[in-house]
Amino acid sequence: MIAVTVKEILTYGERLGITEIVSPPRVRGVVRHLVRSAGRGAADGMTTFPHSLLILSPLAVGGANENGWNGSAPASYFRNISCLALSQQKITVFLRQFSERTETPIFSSRYDDSLLHSRLTGLLRERGERQVMVHGVLVRVCGLGVLLLGESGIGKTACGLALMDKGNRWVADDAVVLEGRGDAVYGRGHPKTAGRIAVRGRGILRAADLLGPGRILQEIRVDALVRLIHGTEKNAVQESRGGFETRRYKEMVGVSLPCRDLAADVDPRRVAERVKKVLSAE
Repeated sequence: MIAVTVKEILTYGERLGITEIVSPPRVRGVVRHLVRSAGRGAADGMTTFPHSLLILSPLAVGGANENGWNGSAPASYFRNISCLALSQQKITVFLRQFSERTETPIFSSRYDDSLLHSRLTGLLRERGERQVMVHGVLVRVCGLGVLLLGESGIGKTACGLALMDKGNRWVADDAVVLEGRGDAVYGRGHPKTAGRIAVRGRGILRAADLLGPGRILQEIRVDALVRLIHGTEKNAVQESRGGFETRRYKEMVGVSLPCRDLAADVDPRRVAERVKKVLSAE
């Protein structure tokens, strides 16, 4: 796995449930491994590899003690630790002193150690391996790779199917795997759902049967994101002078992609026309 910097990890406050951070003025170090200690005693039966992030549960830290974990673990144990993460607890006086003495960043999270470990695992995989799975529909429209996003049932699949004319191509429905390669993002269907489309009222159909074998692509470069939202949402697209809102950007697997919000509609053909209008401005 490619190393992810500690500094970058600390920017994912909402995703990791971070409530407090104590770190040296200049955050250094990288993370390649996660180590989770749920028992009493930080080093009980554990081995750390270089560039590890250590997750400590309340039991491991010893929350009953006013100053928290008493430092019984040997100093050599922490040579491989790039960062400490505390689950569902405050950063104690002792650990603040430890952070200052060793220049080890520490953050606390409102999540329990199991959920925090899961979220960190996903983050390292996404940022290190530069691969993530998202729920959406991936199509090629007017020569551009477009990922349609939005909540379940909002009409992503119907809009994607409405776009399947005049040389446009289908790639994936529901589970889309995104992979960062250099400064570009490529998308494909998840192995378990690739080649299938879930059509409301008709069930799960083979994409080749529905659209024809020549209309399906295995993978494409993703050039733009379109998020379908309810027309009553605050950020719904407003048509004004220049047409659609100024585009913004959303980061996916380390690459910033242009992203537009479009109001959903009961008629997927109207949404498809809006998508094409947006793409013509890209």
